[in-house]
Amino acid sequence: MTELIMDQLILIDAILGVYISPRQEEERSEFNMGLWFVLVVCLTWVTSLTGQDAPPNSVFYGCNNTFVSVAVKVDPLGTNKRLNPDQLTLGKCHVSSKTALLGYLVFEYPYQACGFNRMTLGNAVKFFVDLVYKPTYTTANQYSQKFSVPIKCVVNSSMTPAPIDQTTTLLLSASGMGNLSFSFRFMNDDFSGASNSKVFFLGSPINLELSVDIGYHMPLRLFVDEGIVTPTADATEPPSYDLITNHGCFVDGKVAHSKFVTQDQPNQLNSIWLTFPAMKFATDSNEIYLTFRLVVWDPKGVTELRKACSYLPEGNRWELLGNSDNTVCTCCDGVCTKSSRKRRDVNENEDGGLIHTMVLGPFKVHNPSGSADNESRAAETGFSMPPAVGALFLELAVLLLLCIGVVLYGRSKQKN
Repeated sequence: MTELIMDQLILIDAILGVYISPRQEEERSEFNMGLWFVLVVCLTWVTSLTGQDAPPNSVFYGCNNTFVSVAVKVDPLGTNKRLNPDQLTLGKCHVSSKTALLGYLVFEYPYQACGFNRMTLGNAVKFFVDLVYKPTYTTANQYSQKFSVPIKCVVNSSMTPAPIDQTTTLLLSASGMGNLSFSFRFMNDDFSGASNSKVFFLGSPINLELSVDIGYHMPLRLFVDEGIVTPTADATEPPSYDLITNHGCFVDGKVAHSKFVTQDQPNQLNSIWLTFPAMKFATDSNEIYLTFRLVVWDPKGVTELRKACSYLPEGNRWELLGNSDNTVCTCCDGVCTKSSRKRRDVNENEDGGLIHTMVLGPFKVHNPSGSADNESRAAETGFSMPPAVGALFLELAVLLLLCIGVVLYGRSKQKN
């Protein structure tokens, strides 16, 4: 580079026709060397201020209309040089969890809490802030390179929350840093392909595929932590009906033909199939919304808190999807908590994962021809009587009528 600068100066002198003595040429050479040294120092100073990009596939994030989740690899290069969590910030926010996701530092905050900048253009709202790693001191096993990554989220200003009614990707992924985007699609009766239907009849099966696009990320597995049916997009407002609770227990399978479905390719861990009968609420509306709490985690880390369990009525037992270890499903009849069992291939902090809530709908559910409106299975919306209970009440009513008839017959005979 120095030789190039000197050649350019000599060329300028030649063009201007200026004669340079040997002494002047020596002084100019010393001046050019000093100028180059100052230039290098300035560039180094600017680089140290702005930071560099993070290593590829070491930062992942997802956004919704109010919240952002960011996961940063603890060991960005896989060289056992680990990030110092105290020196990593997302805007004004520090790391929210060091154990939620195995091998990652996690930020989970509302945009406002971290000081995200906001830019509005029509119905689109852009939130942006920098993820900065600035180590002030280093140790032998600490990653020492500064970096800065722009975190950008674009959401629709009308999303309150974000229900959708078609096959759609829900999460914005980190541009250039890796993909973690969620999507869904309805499947046909045998799960051999997608279905375009968004209207269902009461009691007909709803076959659903939920998936996460992990791009070039390391293998991850998708779990459904919770599943709720509601008549509105707000799953926190009653009434509601629980499909899946207790960290992956398909509890609706105890009263209906609902379960997780084994895929044709069992190693396809980034998607999950489930089926359940269509239901509706005892309201004037025939629309329902589906809210799923999804968790992405280590594929080897199936535990009581990260599982997919279906109820088998014929055996009166729970079964893990894939039949690998049904013992993790035994807690579905109680309260599932962190396992006390130790596994060699799973970190002790095995109750974490990257979490996202997906809201789908509205979808219409119609009564079949000749069906009554009170056939809904939805809880807390109206009284729905199972057939076995109805038969028992009918037998009691018949027995009561017989007793009354016997009493009346005995009294009339006594008078005669």
